[in-house]
Amino acid sequence: MSNSLEFLAGGGEMGALMRAKDWSQTPLGPVESWSPALRSAVGICLGSRFPIVLYWGPTRALLYNDAWSPVPGQKHPWALGRPGAEVWAEIWDIIGPMFDHVMNTGEATWSDDQLLPLHRFGYTEECYFYYSYSPVRGEGGRVEGIFTAVTETTYRVLAERRERLLREVSERTAQARTAEEACASAIHTLARTPVEAPFCLLYLHDERSRRARLVGQANLEAHADLCPAELDLSAPPEGTTPWPLAEVLARGAAVSVGDLSSRLARRLPGTPWPEPVEEVLVTPIQSARPGVPHGFLVTGISPRRRLDAAYRTLFERVAGHITTAIANAQAYALERQRAEQLAEIDRAKTAFFSNASHEFRTPLTLMLGPLEDMLATAPPGAGPLQVEREGLERVHRNGLRLLKLVNTLLDFSRLEAGRVRAVFEPVDLAAYTAELASTFRSAMERAGLTLVVDCPPLPEPVWVDRDMWEKVVLNLLSNAFKYTFQGEVAVRLRAVDAGAELSVSDTGVGIPARELPRVFERFHRIEGQRGRSHEGTGIGLALVQELVRLHHGAVRVESEEGRGSTFTVQVPFESPQASPSPHPAAVARPPPSKHAAAYVQEALGLLPDAPAPSLPEGALDGAAPVGRDTPRERLVLADDNADMRAYVRRLLTDAGYSVQATADGVEALAAVRAQPPALLLSDVMMPRLDGFGLIKALRGHPSTADLPIILLSARAGEESSVEGLEAGADDYLVKPFSARELLARVEGALRLARLRRETNEALRRANESLEARVEQRTRELDRIWNVSQDHLLITDLQGVWLSVNPSWRRTLGWREEELVGRTSEWMEHPEELSRTREELTRLASGVTTARYENRFRDVHGAWHWFSWKAVPDQGRIYCVARDVTEDKARQAELEQAQEELRQSQKLEAVGKLTGGIAHDFNNLLTGISGALELLKLRMSRGEHERVDRYVSTAIASTQRAAALTHRLLAFSRRQSLDLKSVDMNALVSGMEDLLLRTLGERITLQVRPGTALWRVYTDPHQLENALLNLCINARDAMPEGGTLTIATSNAHLDEHFARREEGLAPGDYAVLSVTDTGTGIPAELRARIFEPFFTTKPIGQGTGLGLSMIYGFVKQSAGHLGLESEVGRGSTFKIHLPRHREDTGSDEETRGEAARGAGETVLVVEDDPAVRMLVVEVLGDLGYRALEATCAEEALPLLQSTQSVDLLVSDIGLPGMDGRRMAELARQHRPKLKVLFITGYAAKAAVRGEFLAPGMDMLTKPFALDVLANKIREMLLGPG
Repeated sequence: MSNSLEFLAGGGEMGALMRAKDWSQTPLGPVESWSPALRSAVGICLGSRFPIVLYWGPTRALLYNDAWSPVPGQKHPWALGRPGAEVWAEIWDIIGPMFDHVMNTGEATWSDDQLLPLHRFGYTEECYFYYSYSPVRGEGGRVEGIFTAVTETTYRVLAERRERLLREVSERTAQARTAEEACASAIHTLARTPVEAPFCLLYLHDERSRRARLVGQANLEAHADLCPAELDLSAPPEGTTPWPLAEVLARGAAVSVGDLSSRLARRLPGTPWPEPVEEVLVTPIQSARPGVPHGFLVTGISPRRRLDAAYRTLFERVAGHITTAIANAQAYALERQRAEQLAEIDRAKTAFFSNASHEFRTPLTLMLGPLEDMLATAPPGAGPLQVEREGLERVHRNGLRLLKLVNTLLDFSRLEAGRVRAVFEPVDLAAYTAELASTFRSAMERAGLTLVVDCPPLPEPVWVDRDMWEKVVLNLLSNAFKYTFQGEVAVRLRAVDAGAELSVSDTGVGIPARELPRVFERFHRIEGQRGRSHEGTGIGLALVQELVRLHHGAVRVESEEGRGSTFTVQVPFESPQASPSPHPAAVARPPPSKHAAAYVQEALGLLPDAPAPSLPEGALDGAAPVGRDTPRERLVLADDNADMRAYVRRLLTDAGYSVQATADGVEALAAVRAQPPALLLSDVMMPRLDGFGLIKALRGHPSTADLPIILLSARAGEESSVEGLEAGADDYLVKPFSARELLARVEGALRLARLRRETNEALRRANESLEARVEQRTRELDRIWNVSQDHLLITDLQGVWLSVNPSWRRTLGWREEELVGRTSEWMEHPEELSRTREELTRLASGVTTARYENRFRDVHGAWHWFSWKAVPDQGRIYCVARDVTEDKARQAELEQAQEELRQSQKLEAVGKLTGGIAHDFNNLLTGISGALELLKLRMSRGEHERVDRYVSTAIASTQRAAALTHRLLAFSRRQSLDLKSVDMNALVSGMEDLLLRTLGERITLQVRPGTALWRVYTDPHQLENALLNLCINARDAMPEGGTLTIATSNAHLDEHFARREEGLAPGDYAVLSVTDTGTGIPAELRARIFEPFFTTKPIGQGTGLGLSMIYGFVKQSAGHLGLESEVGRGSTFKIHLPRHREDTGSDEETRGEAARGAGETVLVVEDDPAVRMLVVEVLGDLGYRALEATCAEEALPLLQSTQSVDLLVSDIGLPGMDGRRMAELARQHRPKLKVLFITGYAAKAAVRGEFLAPGMDMLTKPFALDVLANKIREMLLGPG
C-alpha cells in the first residue's frame, strides 16, 4: 500500500471499498489531492465502531464506515463518494439546510428522533434518527466537511408509540359495560393513531346466524361500500368486499390482503401519508371458546411500514385487549342481571311485608280496640266478673305482645329495604331517656331488681328521631330485664366528645365471650342461655344497631359471663342530615308512645306467679262516647275491611257524628262530591282507588281542596306518616289505634278546619280592604305619573321601552305609541350609542345607575340632553330622567368664559414673562456686547493688561443666558435628558458645599440620607438644578434665617394615589424632599404654584419658570412633584422618581483639560456660520483635520465618497434634510461612522436613548469648548 493510502488501512469492508475506488471520478478527486483534514476525518471514521458518515466539500460527498453502511439500504455501496443531494434526494429539503448552516457558520447542530422518509428498500419508509453534525476545519480554520454520528431510532420510536396505543386501548376499553362500547372505544383510539392504522373496521360475530355485524369504523367514510353493515360468513365473499372474514374464521388466525389499489380499482387513504394503503390485515378477536371469535378487526397497513412480525403483534395485542374488554363486559352484564334479580327479590320481600303489615294491623285493631272498650266499661269485681276481666286482660296483653312483634319485624324489613326516613329534631335527651327508662320501674321492682336512672342534663340538645331512640332504649331495657335475676339494671347518659353516650348495664347472666362478635347479628340467639323466657325472634339487638347507625352513631357491648353486660350507644349532638344551629332549643317533650306499654306488658308477663298486670293509666280511656253540644257533623269513612268499617263507624256515631261509610276510594270520591262532608277518614290500601289517589283527586278540585282528611293505615313508621302528610293528608293514624286516639284526632282535625275557615274569611275581608287601598294608591301614583315634570320610563333588560309618562311628549313631541315597543337608538345621538349599550349591560347585571347623560332628538330634529337615574328590579329597569339641555348650555357658556379667562391670564403671564425675559436678556446682551466692545477697543489700542476681565464677563453672561434657555426648555419638557442610574444620596452629598455657600450663614442646612435608598434613572444635572432651585426658593422664604432640611427615602405609591395624578404609575419610588421653616404658602397660591410664568416677584427679579421647570423635568422623568405647606410653619417639596433596578454605571463625570487629537478627520455640518467657525477653529487647534459643510446636501456627496471621515459633527435642525436623516443615509455607506449631534432644540431628542442609535451622542448648545473637545476625543477612542 502506498503511503498516500495509509490512512485508509483497515476499516473492514468500507476500508477495502475505499482503497479500490477510483476517486478521480468523484467530486473529491484523487486520494493524493485530499487535504490533511479529510485524511484525518476518514481515518477516524473507518476506525470507529459507531455509525459515522462524512459529508465533504461543496457537493457534500459521502464517506462512511461499516457501522453506517446498513442505513442507506439498497443504495449501498452506490452511495460512496456521491453527492449528498443525489444520495438523499428524498430528504435533502430537510437535511440540506442543516448542512449549509454548519458549513457557513461553523456551528454544530443535532436532531433527536428526527423523522426522515427514506427511499432505501424500494418504497418510502418512515424512519427516525438521532444524528449530530460537527464541522471539520482545515487550514486557516475554514470548514471543509461535516462529521456526522448517526443512530437509527426507528424501532424504539415505533415501540414506544405502539405501547402508548396499547395502553390507551386497554384503559379506554376497560371502562366499557357492553361489547359494543368496548369496540367503539377501541375504534376511537385507533382512529387517533392513523400512522399505525390508516383505517379500521370492527365486526362482532354472531355464532348462531354466522353473520358479522359492523359496530365501528374509522377513516373510511368516503368508501361506504367497503363498510357493509352486515356480512354473511357462510356465503362466498363478494368482489366488492375484500375483507376475508370467512377465511379468518376458518383458519382461526390473522390474514392479510395486498395489492388493494388493483383489487379495488381505487386508492384507499394512507392518512397521514400521501401514498395509498396497499395492504390490509384482518385479525380475529378471540373468545374463550376456540374457533368461535367474538369478532374481527380489519386494519389498513401503513404504506410507509412493512407488515413485519412486530406490526402483526401490535394488532394481535389490540385484539387481545378488546377480547378482555368484551369478556369483562359480559361478566358485568351477568353480575348486573344477578343484582337486578336480587333487587327484584328484595322488592318482592318489601312488598310482602308492606302488605303483611296491613293484614296484621287491621285484625289487631279490630281485636285490641273492642278489648280496650270492654275493659274500660267492664267494672272490676270478684267472682265470675273478675275471672272474665282477667281473661280479657290476658287477651289484651298478648295482643300488645303480638303488635310489638309485628312492629319489630316490619321495622327491620324497612331498614333493610332502605325505606326508613328518619326525622331528626333537637331533643332534651337526658329527660327523654330518663322518662323512657322509668316506664320499666314497676316491672323491675316486681322482679326484685333495682333500676338506677342516672341521666344528668347534657350541655346541649341532641338531634335524634324520637321514635327510633325510644325503640333503642326500650329494646336494651327489655333485654336487660329478661336476663337479669338479681342486682340492678342501670341506665346512664353522659356527654362525651361531640356526642352523647348511653349505657345500659345489668348484673345478669352475661354473654359468653365466643358469642360477643355475633350479638348484633339478625336472628342470632344464644342457645342454652338462661333467661326469664326462651321466646324471642333474635332481631331486637340487630334492630338497635341499625337504628343507631341511622344516627351516625355506634353501639358496642362489654360482657363477662356470670357478672353481667353493658351495652353502650354513642350518637353525635349534630344532625346527620343537615348542619343545625350550634345550640338549638330542644322541642317540647311528649310522653313516651304506646310502644312503651307493649314492652312493659311483655316484661310483666315474664314474671312467675305475678298478679295479672293492670293496664297503664289512660290506656283504655275514652272508649265511652264524647258528649257534644254542637250539631252532628257529617263524616265520610272509606275502608275496604267491613269489620274495620263497622267498628270505626260505631265509634264515630257514638261520639255524635253522622257517618257515611264506603268500601273504597271510588265510592268515597262520589260521596264527597255529591255532598261535601266536614271530614274524610280513609284507609291507604284499598281496591280501585287507594288513599293517595283519593287525596290527589280531592285536592285537585277547588270545591274539595280544603277538605280535612285523615289517613288510616297499617303501614307503621315515621316514613309512612311523612309520605301520607306529603301526599296532602291533614293527619295520619297508624293501626292499631285506641278509640280515644281516633276521636281525639277527628276532633282536632275538625277544630283546625273550623279555624282555617275563620282565618280564610278574615283574610278575604282583609284582602278586599287591601285591594281598595291598593286601588286608591294606584290612582295616586297614576296622577303623579301623569303630572310629573320628570321624565319617567320603564324598560326591559334589553332597553326596549315599555311605558312612558306624558312628560316625554311635552319635551320631545313624540307620541307614546312612537316611543314604546322599541329601544331609544332610533332617536339617540350616534356618539352615545355605544356608551348607552354598555350602561344597559351594567343595569342588566344588577348595577344601579346613579348618573348618566345622553342626547335624544325631538320631532323637530333638535337635540335634548337628559340626565338619568335607573334601578333594575325583577326583569325591568325603572328610570327617571331630567331635561338638562339648558344646564348644558349654561355650562358651555361658563366653560367658554373660563377658557377666555385662562387665555387672558396666559397673555398676562406671557407679558410678565416677556418683561422678565427681556430684562434678563437685555442685561445679558449688554454684558456680552459691552465686554466685547471694550475688548475690541483695548486690543486696538494695544492695551492687553485687562483683556481677561472682559473675556470672563462675556463668558459669564453667556453661561447665564444658557441657564435661562435651559429653564425655558425644562418648562416646555423639551430639554434633552441624559438619563443615567443615579444615587440621590451621593448626589446630595456632592452638592452640600455648593448649597452651604448658596444658602448663606443665616440658614442651617440639615441632610438626612435614607438607608438602602433605591437608585433612580434620570438626568443627574437636571436633578441637581432642580434641587438647587428648591433650596434657593426655600432660602428666599426664610429672610430672617431658619433651617432647611434635605431628606431622601423610599416610598410605594399605590393605585389609589396614582389615579389622582395624571400619567403617574403605581409602584416603587425614591423620594427627595426639601423642607424649610419659612413663611409658608397660602392655599390660594398653592393651587397656582406650578403654573408657568406665575411669580410673586417684581418684574426683572425672575421669570416665574423655576418651579415650572422642576415640575416639567419631574413629569418628563415619569415622576411626581408634591407640595405640603402651612402659613407660618414652612413648606416641603417632594420629588418622587421611579425606582431603577439596574445599575448602569457611576454617577460621576470627570471634566478636565481639553483632550487633543491625533490628526483624525472630522466633518462639521452646521448652518450657523458663527457656530461652524468656532467648532472648526477648535478642532484645528486641537490637532484634528476639519472639513465643513452648511447642509446635508453639501455633506452627503463627501460622506458617500472615499474621503476618510472619522467623525461626523452635525446640527440636527439643518435646512432641508435634518441631521438625523443625514446620519442614517451616511451610515448606509459608512456603517461604523460615529456621529456627534450638537443642537439647541430637538423635540425628538427629549430623551436621548429614544433618539440616538449606537455610536451616536449629543451635546446641547451652548456648550463649553473643553466639553466639546473631550466628547469628540471620547467618541473617537470609544468602541465602534
